[in-house]
Amino acid sequence: MEITTAPRPPAPAPWGRLLLCAALFAPVTFLVLLPMGLGFERYVMTGHSMAGSVDRGSVAFERVVPVSDLQVGDIITYPRPDGGAEQGMVTHRIVYVGPDGIVTRGDAEPAVDPWVLRPAAPTVSRVEFVVPWVGWAYLFLFHPPGVVLVIASGIALVFLTRWRVRPRITPAEPGSADESQALSASTSTDAQR
Repeated sequence: MEITTAPRPPAPAPWGRLLLCAALFAPVTFLVLLPMGLGFERYVMTGHSMAGSVDRGSVAFERVVPVSDLQVGDIITYPRPDGGAEQGMVTHRIVYVGPDGIVTRGDAEPAVDPWVLRPAAPTVSRVEFVVPWVGWAYLFLFHPPGVVLVIASGIALVFLTRWRVRPRITPAEPGSADESQALSASTSTDAQR
């Protein structure tokens, strides 16, 4: 009786994995590493105060510039100066620059901000360009459901690439037609030898 092994699927080509890695890491390289190498900072818009020009979920790429270079119409990012309940960074448009400070306003806001900005540092981050919608991935990833989903997806991907699904071979039962065919085939090959 001859024993033959079941055919195995061919091993995946390394080019497929290389292309998959390139497809996954190209956006990361373009949106994270390249701007950092060119001297840009990046901020994800989480509010609606600049809706229309810098929408929520957009990524604002900014360059640090001297305060003396700022002009009316520039969009800048700075720490919230009033120390209110909402701490964090503010990205608003400059509506006035004068000796007493800088006045800003969100494009979607009806009135100017309730503070006059007097930067303590000699530089401020000015928006150079905006990439819409990409920031939603950042916003999703920094919330607990997003973190859990990413970790679970990574674990599932590791298991799927490590374990191959193989067809289950069930042994023939004694006295079945499959067994009698296997026996007749083996006796005929033995008789021919």
